[in-house]
Amino acid sequence: VMKPKERKARFEALAEYGCIICMRPAEIHHLIGHPYSSMGKKADDKNTIPLCVEHHRGGQGIHHMGMRVWEEVYDTQINLLNKTNKGLFI
Repeated sequence: VMKPKERKARFEALAEYGCIICMRPAEIHHLIGHPYSSMGKKADDKNTIPLCVEHHRGGQGIHHMGMRVWEEVYDTQINLLNKTNKGLFI
């Protein structure tokens, strides 16, 4: 579990980085599905990627399309997390 200062720094860096798919301004997406979240519990703050509104909760978003379909179109969340972390030098 991240400390509040670490969480704030990560979320600011993610927002500044931009959507991992299209580079537009981003909001924070907590990875969903096993093993990241369960029983309505949100994933740990370190398991987050930057997604724009459209790719997060819009028509092309993971919360609209569903995780399996979205991952088939855009890549798996774990691959995007790894790409994000490399881009942030974490």
